[in-house]
Order: sequence, then structure tokens, then C-alpha cells
Amino acid sequence: MIRRVLRHLAMRHGRAVWLYQRVNRPGGKEWATYLARRGQLYHLGADCSILPSTMILDPWYTWIGNRVCLGACSLICHDGSIEMLYQRHGLRIDRIGPIVIEDDVYVGANAVVLGGTTIGEGSIVGAGSVLRKSVPAGSVVTGNPAKVVAKVEDLIRIWQAESMQYPWADLIARREGAFDPRMEPELRRLRQEYFFADRQQSS
Repeated sequence: MIRRVLRHLAMRHGRAVWLYQRVNRPGGKEWATYLARRGQLYHLGADCSILPSTMILDPWYTWIGNRVCLGACSLICHDGSIEMLYQRHGLRIDRIGPIVIEDDVYVGANAVVLGGTTIGEGSIVGAGSVLRKSVPAGSVVTGNPAKVVAKVEDLIRIWQAESMQYPWADLIARREGAFDPRMEPELRRLRQEYFFADRQQSS
């Protein structure tokens, strides 16, 4: 009951949001729903997943397409150093640019996307990457500054081949989506057995 009330207050009225986050612990899909209703993003497409730990510092200049998945990353459209430059040198300048994330993009944990960046559709941004320039569609980028290291179709071929070798490949083939709570206990057991078999034998 309390969770329903908190969700209603947050979603409908933008109130008690910190308490809603703390008590309800919304997942990525739920938080994207909240942002679509209350987040002031210039554009947020359908079927997105955005973790509550994602930092969107300039939502008014942020365009997010459909089926975008954001880990605990940071989107920063402005350059905060202009405040110091004003205080020290009296400069009145503007350093800001939009962020555009096209459809079907994944951005990993601790990645930083800076203003003036467009991430092309179907791309993957690796954890910890720093994007200072635009990314072509279908690219895998990593590093600081982020560089294209592969095409997504190449990565898919490699990951599919690896997945076929796992003892739990049959479960993955039957799984609905990227996470199925009904299968997770058995998947966890099989993965632990596979990953830590050598350590279990030596202990």
C-alpha cells in the first residue's frame, strides 16, 4: 500500500521522489516511466530503461530515442568551467551542446557523454567510456576518449559463439528477454559451478 501511494505521489505529482526511490527501488523501466512523466527531458522515446543512478544534468537539451538502455552513466550538456572563467576573468561565454541518443543504444556504467555528441542507432558504449564526439550507427566504442573498436554485428557473432559453449546455453535459448526471474536461480547455480569449479576443488 505504501509503495503504491509513493509511486502515485512521484509519478503524478512529482512529490516524495527521494522516498519513492528509497522504498520502491524502481528498476530501469520504471524509472524511465517516471522520467517520461516528470523528467523534463526534451524527448524520451518508448520502451527505454534508465537506472535511477543515471545522471542527466541537462534534461532540456537531451534527446533519447526508443529502446535506449542507460546504465549508471552521466549525460552532461554544459561545461561547468564557464562559472570559474566568469569569476576569474569576467568572461561571458556559453559552452553547451545537445546530446542525442538514437534508437536501440546501450550506454554502460560510469560512461560520460558530453554535449555535442550524437550516438548513432544500435550502438554500444562500453563502461567507463568518455564520449566527446559523435558515434556512427552500429558501433561499439570504449575508452577515454572513446574510440570505435568494433561494429555491433561483429560483436554479436563473437558473443553468440561464446554463448553456445556455455553449459546453460539451452536455458538462454528459451529465456524471454535479457532477464527471466523464473530461470535466474538455475542460471546462477550453473554459472557459479562453471566459473568457480577450479577454486572449489582446490579448497
